[in-house]
Amino acid sequence: MAHSSLKPILSQILKISIPIGFCLLNQVAIGQTSIYLKHGYGKPLPEPIYLAGDFNQWNPADSNFQFVDGKLVLKLDQDSIAAKLTGGSWDLAEANADGSPRPNRNIKLYKDSSITLHFYSFEDQSDRPPRGVQLITDSAAMSFKEQFRKVWVYLPKGYELSKTDYPVLYLQDGQNLFRGIKGSAVKWQVASCLDSLQLNLIVVGISHGESERINELSPYPQEKYGGGEAKAYFNFLNQKVIPYIDSNFRTLKQSEYRLIGGSSLGGLFSMWALREQAQRFGGALIFSPAYWFNPEVMEAKNPSESGRRYIYQSCGDQEGSTPKTVVGNMLKMDSLLQGEQTQWIIQSNVVAGGEHNEQLWQEEFPKALIWFFEQAPFKNLP
Repeated sequence: MAHSSLKPILSQILKISIPIGFCLLNQVAIGQTSIYLKHGYGKPLPEPIYLAGDFNQWNPADSNFQFVDGKLVLKLDQDSIAAKLTGGSWDLAEANADGSPRPNRNIKLYKDSSITLHFYSFEDQSDRPPRGVQLITDSAAMSFKEQFRKVWVYLPKGYELSKTDYPVLYLQDGQNLFRGIKGSAVKWQVASCLDSLQLNLIVVGISHGESERINELSPYPQEKYGGGEAKAYFNFLNQKVIPYIDSNFRTLKQSEYRLIGGSSLGGLFSMWALREQAQRFGGALIFSPAYWFNPEVMEAKNPSESGRRYIYQSCGDQEGSTPKTVVGNMLKMDSLLQGEQTQWIIQSNVVAGGEHNEQLWQEEFPKALIWFFEQAPFKNLP
């Protein structure tokens, strides 16, 4: 594979400018604000309407943040919030006037002040995946906690006509990966990125459990936010999703050709899963990992006999209210792994000006892919 030919394509991909997406951050600030809500077309507001955001773990039906007669009074120790209006679930998330997903609102809070927000509609709930992306519709196979979990699969161009077996990347937060999929307003554009780079890779996107996301993606309970149920989610991935993909698609089944990845809590989960079950994965793509949420993940472990494993991790130097801590944690993990096992091959990247959002992760995704395809054993694939 001639990787020099990928650089012009990569430069074009990185020119994409998108707004801030759905993320989890630890915030520190001041402010009290009265919020008045009006319909953009002068119509009656639907009921109920809530405000969900980084101040309430993105709970879409928090009665403490429900509008009453079009008014909500916020008393928060923050000077700004990332938030979105909901109808009581993420199936009813606010949209632009045309029904398309709306990026998170970034609301400044000032003491003893008021602001007015305008509501237009809830999101169009239809999934319109791009070329090469399909939903696994087998509800029994994709059942987690007795509920159907959406799992999306991207197949590279030419898959149907070839007899090739492909490596597989398993990404968390499937709602954020593909254009046209119901979920966050900002997407990683995974399908168009891979089509442009012409990489022979299957990508599986596992949708998060909405209000259960923190529980599912955190290995250990956290004093403020709870969580700690990652083992159950990992068992779903390991015992149901991976066997289904290997049985129904042409995959390279050796562990070195199976990758895991995610951002924020998804990055935390992916690092934990790789270290706990290194024999199941050949590496991980980790973006803005929320190591602060479970610092236990950064503790030393006994060396395993899993062989060489590859890690690409990155974060921005402007993430959250304590960006130095975010960068420091990532570099601490790098140092820990370097001293723990000689078989870890690690690329850690600090992005100047990068913030904790989908824009950063979309930009870093193709860089991580190219890095992996320049390493053994991926560089030897056809």
